[in-house]
Amino acid sequence: MIFSKPWSYAIRALLYLAEHRDEGPILSSTIAREEDIPASFLVKILGTLNSARIVASTRGPGGGYSLLSDPEKVRLIDIVSPFESVDLFQECILGLGKCSDNDQCAIHRRWKEPKGSLVRFLEETTLADLTRDVTNAQRK
Repeated sequence: MIFSKPWSYAIRALLYLAEHRDEGPILSSTIAREEDIPASFLVKILGTLNSARIVASTRGPGGGYSLLSDPEKVRLIDIVSPFESVDLFQECILGLGKCSDNDQCAIHRRWKEPKGSLVRFLEETTLADLTRDVTNAQRK
């Protein structure tokens, strides 16, 4: 997989928050249990998402985590950025530094198109898009 476990857990947690948005703040333990994510790991992930201003954390009775923005406005690139180096998309797939059309590694030409598609997917896909996809898949 191109992306790390924290990023995939972040997506799952955010999907859960988006699907339960009308219920108010949700405890991390609830998300961990429902999404089968290690609780201590999820707390760190939610802390990162809180620092990135994607989720809000509320303490005390009735506290928990909630989305800060409308899921239509949260792009996957916004979610991946706190967990993955954005340079991932500029670096050479062979680890030889930065590749460009002017300074190519041996597989630059082959990787350029799928890399561009991946970047477009992350920039154009929102949390709301994924939520709709999951809802539609569950209906089938």
